[in-house]
Amino acid sequence: MGRRRARFGYRSLVVALGMALAATGPVVGSPAVGAAPPTIRGHVRVDQVGYATGEAKRAFLLAEGPAGGARFAVVDAGGRTVLSGRVGPRTGGWNGRYRAVHRIDFSGLRRPGRYRIVVDGLAAPSPAFRVASRRALFRGLVADTVRFFQVQRDGAHVPRQLDRRPSHLTDRHATVYATPVFEGDGGDVPAAPLRPIGGPVDVEGGWFDAGDFVKFTHATAYSVAELLVVQRGPHRRSRALAAEARHGLRWLDKVWDERHRVLYAQVGLGTGSERFGFVGDHDVWRLPEADDALSVRPGDAEYFIKYRPVFRAAPPGARISPNLAGRVAAAFALGAQVEAGHDRRRARALLHEAASVFALAKTTRVGELVTAFPHAYYPEDSWEDDMEFGAVELALAARRLGDRRAAGWLRAATNWASR
Repeated sequence: MGRRRARFGYRSLVVALGMALAATGPVVGSPAVGAAPPTIRGHVRVDQVGYATGEAKRAFLLAEGPAGGARFAVVDAGGRTVLSGRVGPRTGGWNGRYRAVHRIDFSGLRRPGRYRIVVDGLAAPSPAFRVASRRALFRGLVADTVRFFQVQRDGAHVPRQLDRRPSHLTDRHATVYATPVFEGDGGDVPAAPLRPIGGPVDVEGGWFDAGDFVKFTHATAYSVAELLVVQRGPHRRSRALAAEARHGLRWLDKVWDERHRVLYAQVGLGTGSERFGFVGDHDVWRLPEADDALSVRPGDAEYFIKYRPVFRAAPPGARISPNLAGRVAAAFALGAQVEAGHDRRRARALLHEAASVFALAKTTRVGELVTAFPHAYYPEDSWEDDMEFGAVELALAARRLGDRRAAGWLRAATNWASR
């Protein structure tokens, strides 16, 4: 599986849990009288999950040309109009064909049911969408996402989905290697032998990245945070969701070494090197538990398949790439918020970890962000949003726990939001 496709697959399921469309109040107008409405070529796009009864609701008209002011109606399953209004002004373009995007605000619709949006002059209505409670809308997505992550589990605690067994138990005593160098611009073949610099470290557990068995702090922190956002909200009683979020958070606990102030960014190597005589994760098709059964010694071609290398985000005590620092801090802080109601000691420990990671963020002369090795696997170039995310969740966790640092983190969040 290509890395870009794998990246989409890993994150898109989790992102669906956090979807919410913000909007202002509805724009309602009377229908035009007299002349037939002009023809509009385009489509109406709606939230495929649906809309919660009390939330702001928006759809979007993607049109080939400006269509601001066109009349729209929301119709129920029987074709009856339940709300009407006017399409908002053009907000920009979607692509070369659909050059005009218009908001359709129908926040006044609060009655549960199935509906479509009809726009005067547009040949086809929108796809059908659902209005219901948040819990009803997202229950199925939560269950599907939890099952997805259960299947991606690594380590000793593997559920019985797909008849899998524990895998990569050698990660409990892994060796740390220097940051690898790769051939070419954007290549993933190592340009030099791997050089051990430390260890052993315990990085057992966590989740595989989509399509392979490598584990990335970059993607895991994002996923843990999204799961915890949902757990903090209407699905706090889901035991399966809570267990899966704890599984991911436990692994983040391992890759952040509080004592030495070092964050580990990756476990495993994607591609090997014929030149230096070793294979990587992407070079061998197998079940994950097969790696533990290998009988290998240093220098053997499959040595790094069983004894997987670990790479640091930065040297001990050094500044950490801000995307990682902000995102990992947010995950720990969200964990603190979730734990605050029943285990305040654990919550305070998580808040301490969040604050420690956040304080090490490198926010000047940042250079290339640390995401994965090679960077081309996850070529991210934005980080202010991650710092804002971390600061917001730190402030919320501090407020829950009566920590005086809340105001300072709120100011930091405001700073990064303004940037």
